[in-house]
Amino acid sequence: MSTKQVVSIRPFNRTTYAYEKLQVCTRCGQYTCLWEEQCTACGRGTLNSVQEKAASRVKRRIARDLFITILFGTAATYWGETIDQTMMAATISLLLLAGLIFVQQRSFQIEQLREMKRMLEQDEEIIRQGINRNWALVAEARKQNEALAYEMLREIGSLVYNDRIRLQQVALLQSFVLRSDMDLQLKPLLLRSFERLLAEYIGEIARLKPELIREDAIRYIATYEVNILQLHNGIQILTSVVAAAVRKSKYIELFPSLITRYARFMPKDRFMRLYHTIERYPNKARGGLAESVGRVYNEKYRDQYADVHV
Repeated sequence: MSTKQVVSIRPFNRTTYAYEKLQVCTRCGQYTCLWEEQCTACGRGTLNSVQEKAASRVKRRIARDLFITILFGTAATYWGETIDQTMMAATISLLLLAGLIFVQQRSFQIEQLREMKRMLEQDEEIIRQGINRNWALVAEARKQNEALAYEMLREIGSLVYNDRIRLQQVALLQSFVLRSDMDLQLKPLLLRSFERLLAEYIGEIARLKPELIREDAIRYIATYEVNILQLHNGIQILTSVVAAAVRKSKYIELFPSLITRYARFMPKDRFMRLYHTIERYPNKARGGLAESVGRVYNEKYRDQYADVHV
């Protein structure tokens, strides 16, 4: 009897850069990568994105530079000994002020990025402490809501790349009833060593969302094929991945041996896709794949298609 939970998982907010996940408390300077409304370090609702914090610092520098320019311009104008000197000082001051504003507007985004990079480098240890604090919260959340714990790990995993966090995510995912309408991931969860839960998860992804089966996932399965075959559902996992792989001729060319071994177990529609791909691109079928696929076709499907043509 299945003990998997039926859960709802929120869609993952993907960002262009990992640092965009970070928020920083403007009061205590602590960081978080979760979607908290209040800082878990000081309890204040003073969290801002790192982009906003960097922009705020740049704006303060801009305001300082403008103030100094206005101050010197005013002083030069005030101390002018003649009307001509006063007018010249005022004109030069205004031109300098306009030029400064123009340059600052044009360079604002570049300066914001520089300030953000400087801030992240300076606060590297504080950021690490904040992420560790987030990680500790996962254990508490898992007692009450495993779907929430997974969502939290998913956020942490976008910034911290280690197999422990990946395996925790996979373990939680394998305790859920997965559906094709869920926002599932695969590439960020691949490990460097063999894990049964990951192999089973890849098999499910191949069945539910074959478009997520790409070269790195197929290579993982091919590398640990012997280990997977020792699982009670190993043949099904390998067959599902191979069936997803034949979606693209590129993978047929890269993994002919793996496909050869499991082609006969594939569903009919997947096998016929492979067969027709090899017909169109015979050079993609290396290492005897074409001959093997031809034999399976003759054994299992030739008579069916002969009847159709008749």
